[in-house]
Amino acid sequence: MRKEWVVKLKEQVEKQGTTFFFKQWGIWESDSIKYNKHVNRKMLYE
Repeated sequence: MRKEWVVKLKEQVEKQGTTFFFKQWGIWESDSIKYNKHVNRKMLYE
């Protein structure tokens, strides 16, 4: 997920007066690299 998407969605939601809740990034970090949190944040290779 791209950080820009989250920021735009958050702005739209707040503009409408709705609560924004963002749970987690998942396995993609904001640097667009896929990591595995169960392996000490080591990068995953495909």
